[in-house]
Amino acid sequence: MTDALVSLGDGCEPLRIRLNGADATFRLRADRISAALVRPIEPRLQDLLDIAAHVFAADSSVPRGGPTRRDMGEEWHRQFDFHIPVRDPAFWSRPEVAAALTDAVTFLTDDIVGFSFCARAADEPEQPFLDFDEKGAAFAADEVLLFSGGLDSFAGALEMLNTSDKHVVLVTHRSSQKAATRQRKLGDYLRNRFPGRVLQIHVAANRVGGEAREATQRSRSFLFAALGQVVARMFGAHQQNFFENGIIGHNLSLSPQVVGTMATRTTHPLALRKLEHLMMLVGDGSGAAIRNPYQWLTKTDVVRRIAEHDAADQIRHAVSCTSIREQNTLHTHCGACSQCLDRRFAMLAAGLAAEDPSEMYGTDVLFGPREKDRSRTMALEWTRHAVRLAGIDDRAFMSTFGQELMRIAGGYPDQRRADLMRRILDLHRRHGGLVVAVLERAIRDNADRLARHELPDSALVRLHVADAAAVSPVLPADPCATPQRRQPPAQTSGDAPDLVPDQDRPLEVTFGIENGRHVISVLGLGRVEGAPARTAHELRSEFDEDRQAGLPRAEHRYVQTGALATRLETSKDAVAQHVGRCRKELAQYHELVFGSPPPRHLLIENKPGRGYRLDPDIRILSREPR
Repeated sequence: MTDALVSLGDGCEPLRIRLNGADATFRLRADRISAALVRPIEPRLQDLLDIAAHVFAADSSVPRGGPTRRDMGEEWHRQFDFHIPVRDPAFWSRPEVAAALTDAVTFLTDDIVGFSFCARAADEPEQPFLDFDEKGAAFAADEVLLFSGGLDSFAGALEMLNTSDKHVVLVTHRSSQKAATRQRKLGDYLRNRFPGRVLQIHVAANRVGGEAREATQRSRSFLFAALGQVVARMFGAHQQNFFENGIIGHNLSLSPQVVGTMATRTTHPLALRKLEHLMMLVGDGSGAAIRNPYQWLTKTDVVRRIAEHDAADQIRHAVSCTSIREQNTLHTHCGACSQCLDRRFAMLAAGLAAEDPSEMYGTDVLFGPREKDRSRTMALEWTRHAVRLAGIDDRAFMSTFGQELMRIAGGYPDQRRADLMRRILDLHRRHGGLVVAVLERAIRDNADRLARHELPDSALVRLHVADAAAVSPVLPADPCATPQRRQPPAQTSGDAPDLVPDQDRPLEVTFGIENGRHVISVLGLGRVEGAPARTAHELRSEFDEDRQAGLPRAEHRYVQTGALATRLETSKDAVAQHVGRCRKELAQYHELVFGSPPPRHLLIENKPGRGYRLDPDIRILSREPR
């Protein structure tokens, strides 16, 4: 069998991947499916699944940087150059197909990836991973649902089946035997409640000879989108669904201290759009659309829907925790990861604590001791983030999360930007408000225990009360992103005006250094980091001197490109490229907020023969104290 070869760069030994068959290094297999095919698997779809499996195999085999942003450095971004044997190399080598594939995988994994393809040996035996019972009855599906066995996917399947007469295929990733047991239990419940309308397909994807070396596995959604597309085509379904609440889908950064699994883009709106674009290319314009029907719900909204559809007693069987190793029969959730925090707060906010007893958690989410630094950091940063979102004003929201909001907006190209930004902000404020309500109730109900110091010092409630900064509604995680004084919330109307209403006012800019990287933050627009920001920093000295001298705009100095290159220890071309990148990023933010490009270059001006300068009209803001 021909192996796929993955070059890792920097003199590393290439990674060889053999999918299924003899001497396999990675296996992708499904339990026997008790249904006959509606149509056979097309060779191009088989290629799609092979490619996705190889990407997932490499992703899970090569570890990246640590769980905190300060540790990850360049090691977070890995390099993968895939050389994969396929049945139709001409198709996969087409520029638009290779570009769509690279774009989707790069966005999902945040890695540097490249692809090349060769012809699969004609006499190479097929290694089918889907085992169909040809004697079984045909199952004509309306939709395919990616079913993890967590609360969101269970709620989605339940709601879809209970509010329509659709036939649904549940595609389940069996990541471990512990997870598989609970996934089957929930699948059995749905099959028994909605007889003849549910088909569940269990798929295992794992390295041979050891556990995954990389826990984030951010390419998993590519594998299961590919699997969902294959299953949809085989069973005649017109849509595949990733049910995930919008807070997880957007995944706004908690803080510079927390990355880990919080960095996932599994159901990010732009990721789903990129995956759908690739799938449509594979299907020559046809195929199952990819949707997230829960994209504008909070976790609390999701669990309320389970109760509304008379399945609250199944909540305890749905598992949200990603720490599989720490799970046991008594403690099905660790209580320390962000997913456990999401779940427990949602249950309490929805009034469903009885269906989610605290004994299920290895660490009681609100009142239990947190012995590990990572657990304490996650608990504090997660609650701090949510509390501040509850009261964040429009401009601080945009300036703090501008780059991430721009990515989210990329998933909704047909929506008016101002309306979209308002909807995103409302979702996150609502989530923050629900978290605040839970914390306030917990503090009120346990005031006597807090006063007598009867709760562990490392309990989330004690940490939150002791954290004076957590009561501020202005996010401090990005000290360069907010002004020294808090701006009042923008007045809104039913017409959903732009979050930053006056685009003609001078830019308000903060300059700073974070973890050794130059950062500039433009209030109401967003942030620029790295080399493009460093160039703006270098122009600051002339700007400050001219501003201090009271010079009018026309007399503010320019810095010659050559002199700027010497000071930055780089080339003239690099200076021009960095200025261009800075302008481009700010222009993208402007278009995101106002719906149109800026009328002129923002922040950095230039004049032929004279060089570059900062816009003399900008206002420099002080850092927000942490």
